[in-house]
Amino acid sequence: MSCAGGAAGRGASGRGTEPPSTTEGVESSDAPSFAIGVPASGVEPDVGSALASLRASAARTGENYEIVVAVNGPGDAAVAGATAFAAATGAVVRVLRLPVLSKVAAWNAIRAATRAPVIVFADADVRVAPGAIGELLRRLAAEPALALVAGRESARLEPSDGLVARMAAIPYRFDFGSVPGRLYVLRTAALPEPMPVNVLAEDAYLSVRLGQASFAKERAAVVYLRPPLTWRDCLRQRVRNEAGKLQLAREFPELLARSGFGRYPWRAFLREIAPREYPLVALLLATRLVGRWRALRQIRHGFGSGWTVLPSTKCWVASGETSAPTRGRVPASGGTARP
Repeated sequence: MSCAGGAAGRGASGRGTEPPSTTEGVESSDAPSFAIGVPASGVEPDVGSALASLRASAARTGENYEIVVAVNGPGDAAVAGATAFAAATGAVVRVLRLPVLSKVAAWNAIRAATRAPVIVFADADVRVAPGAIGELLRRLAAEPALALVAGRESARLEPSDGLVARMAAIPYRFDFGSVPGRLYVLRTAALPEPMPVNVLAEDAYLSVRLGQASFAKERAAVVYLRPPLTWRDCLRQRVRNEAGKLQLAREFPELLARSGFGRYPWRAFLREIAPREYPLVALLLATRLVGRWRALRQIRHGFGSGWTVLPSTKCWVASGETSAPTRGRVPASGGTARP
């Protein structure tokens, strides 16, 4: 399934040094109060809509900020989208170009490119509530002990969505005690070193690297996402998540042991899952088992798999039709937390 010219891609995260980057666009002459960092694959079909949503939320803070987009991997769609957004709005957007498809390399490039003391990281295919960024910044400022504050992830379901989407949306209603990776603000001084470039799941790594005492979730800061709509994308997402967890256990056991990560909210499951949803939960558990099995097969030769682009998660609905997202549109709330 493809939306607005989106295409699936696969690449290696790589080990050792990160690929070089090039910079396009105009830098801000003033040191910003915060930066918005958006890692985007080269084939991201509509990064402009995500940037419009983030810019609208950032403008409400009244603070000086900059936008940095790290485009990684082959393809020109994301560069074209970011450039067109900047031209249409007059926004200052710095575009970093990295040849290898690696979200972690993009994350590190954003960290190195900005002088801002805090960075709001967001995925390139999300929409955020108007007050989301302000809520994150207020919470971080109010609690100096926190290194990171994450938003509340809400899966957007449409009437036309089928079984796969309805099943995949269920976990976002629960809190799994980890950093939701689609929108969060990071205090840069709290994590001075780059993220290891072989990390498969950057949000899971941040969860164990920082520990539960150093991050919090702000429910008022809502970020909207589209769940996978096809079995192919759903399984790819599950394999990536399971491989990320296996990597933490095998390559970062000391971080995992002290973080308190991975506790499942079983009581909430039993309390909030309706009987009519039991078949969906059974399918979800089966998908997780298949994902774990495939991840175990995949890692026999080492943790080499990189960021897999999931085309169906780019499919936003406007005027009742599946299409590219409408710029600046903020969808209604669906679920809540990250699986």
